[in-house]
Amino acid sequence: MCTRANSASVPNSFHALVNSTLALAGAIMLLVVALATVPWRAAGSQATRHGKPASTRHIEVQVHLNDRQRARAIERSCRDALRRAARTWAPFPLPLDRVEVAPSAPPLGKADIFDQWLTASHQGEPGGAALVVVALGTSIDGRELRPEEIAGALAAQIERLVIERVVGSIPRRTRPQRARNSNLASCLVSWNPRSAHRQNPTCTSATSLS
Repeated sequence: MCTRANSASVPNSFHALVNSTLALAGAIMLLVVALATVPWRAAGSQATRHGKPASTRHIEVQVHLNDRQRARAIERSCRDALRRAARTWAPFPLPLDRVEVAPSAPPLGKADIFDQWLTASHQGEPGGAALVVVALGTSIDGRELRPEEIAGALAAQIERLVIERVVGSIPRRTRPQRARNSNLASCLVSWNPRSAHRQNPTCTSATSLS
């Protein structure tokens, strides 16, 4: 009994071999990247002298920009700022739920607290809980802010929230003490020379909490 040779079997086998090789190379590359970044990921979750930093995965970061490349850079900077703030204020969790970056927001940022925000439990039943949103602008005096400047404004707003909502809720006997003359706001946003005489409202509001 004679069987006719399939002329398409050789090209099909070759394509299957190429696809398998590419998939294997991609898997090896991902493994190498994961192994190479282990020290940095381990350092980010390492406990400090005051305790282990709280997770920031529950905090949403929304960047409302049409420029996708700039939006991704701002989101990365905000994520880095959140992780650094978690280490700074460990072991307390960061008292915010959402970060929004939009051109219409103030350049130094603002924090909005909604005490009764509708939420859904795991059983699907509606409930109420506070929602804390930090809004950050993207420009100041006609100049676009760099991603690290936006991250600096986020760090300053987080500091204000921690002092107001976390430190303020601790009993006075166990409340951590801070220096009288310490500058509470991380004023990393660069001001133009013509507006340098203006006082930074974020620094003013932070130092007034003393």
